[in-house]
Amino acid sequence: HGHVTEECIHLKDVIEVLIRDGHLKRFVQRKENPRTEHREASAVKEEKPATAGQEPKQIAMSIWRPKDFYVPEDVSAEFSA
Repeated sequence: HGHVTEECIHLKDVIEVLIRDGHLKRFVQRKENPRTEHREASAVKEEKPATAGQEPKQIAMSIWRPKDFYVPEDVSAEFSA
């Protein structure tokens, strides 16, 4: 309603950067080992068609570059107080 997807994505990116930089500690509760729980929760078993004696290849890829997140200077200053 009156907003675009790009604005939502930008806001999400700014919030992630602020959390990573420790500016939103009072709003974020971290678990001791979040990766293990996430891995178990997101594990998906898919039925793969049988290939002629070959094992299917699995590829895992993740790309993350902090420089891809644009944080306006005034936003960081506002939350660092």
